[in-house]
Amino acid sequence: MTKIDRYIKNQVLLAMLVVLFVLAGLDLVFALVDEIGETDANYSSIDAMRYVLFIFPRHIYELLPMTALIGSLVGLGILASANELMILQASGVKVLRIVWAVMKPAIIVMVVGLLLGEFVAPKLELQGELDRALARGEQVALSRYGHWQRDRNEFMHFNAIDPDGVLHGISIYSFTEQKTLAAQVNAESARFQKDSGGFWLLDNGTEITYTNTQGQAGSQVNVFAEKKWDVDLNPDLLKVLIIEPDKMSISDLYRYARRFENQGQDGSAYFLSFWKKILQPLTTAALVIVAVSFIFGPLRSATMGSKVFTAICFGIVFYLFQNLLSTVSLVYQLNPLFAAGAPIFFCLLMGAALLRRAS
Repeated sequence: MTKIDRYIKNQVLLAMLVVLFVLAGLDLVFALVDEIGETDANYSSIDAMRYVLFIFPRHIYELLPMTALIGSLVGLGILASANELMILQASGVKVLRIVWAVMKPAIIVMVVGLLLGEFVAPKLELQGELDRALARGEQVALSRYGHWQRDRNEFMHFNAIDPDGVLHGISIYSFTEQKTLAAQVNAESARFQKDSGGFWLLDNGTEITYTNTQGQAGSQVNVFAEKKWDVDLNPDLLKVLIIEPDKMSISDLYRYARRFENQGQDGSAYFLSFWKKILQPLTTAALVIVAVSFIFGPLRSATMGSKVFTAICFGIVFYLFQNLLSTVSLVYQLNPLFAAGAPIFFCLLMGAALLRRAS
């Protein structure tokens, strides 16, 4: 049995590697062509190639579940085309035993995906974005309209962040416990100082303090060259904002989602991405089970081209359904765990049902 397991595992693993090589190669070419189209006098083709190489690990991470699906179908399809699966079953090898043999290379894919998505891809993605901004001689815009943050009774807005962590275009609005505006600060930039536990130093700004004494409203304006700003915010946390939630690591997603939650803000987008990344190994396992069930079920006698086409179509439908449910969950405030897990649960049920019929 050990030799049979090893033979099936090697066949499927080889198929997964070939599929990953083809998919990643095509993705790399398309990404490079698209990025070279953004070159100019400051941003050269070498810079574009460097940027694409930095974000490429994240692309591989996103391709792994589809790689496992297609690779499992192709690997088992080769065995089925040579009637080897039929011989194994006739020899008394159970379908579940074959499923376990196929899951072994899938587990390798899961582990590689976790390591890539947590420790490699996010750091390289962030470095790539910062290097790209430096090469283009621009600041890193956090969004089209800047970015808002909250710290207790302070609401702050800033337009952009330099790769070295300097903030630009800062506006700070402080409110009283009665929710009335107490002060407003506007500054050109802010630099983080690591002394005394860490604080921000605002440059070239104005501070307007609002008062309401005996029913008489008033204000006082103070112009400053430098001003200390204590806030629960650091450059490492701000740099996370440069990349989208789906491109963050699991630990950063959880840390930032919890920060939103503690500030009374909506962190559902970060929790959704967190659960999708946490459940990606289960996604890979579900897709592999579906692939195996197809081989022993509706695609038993299909051609190799039909098997690959079916795998691609099913993978596309799965991701479309997952993205649709994710969008619906954000709009209607559904549980992020439900939105991330429902498509996976459906795949597991379908694969289990097909395998039971084939057994």
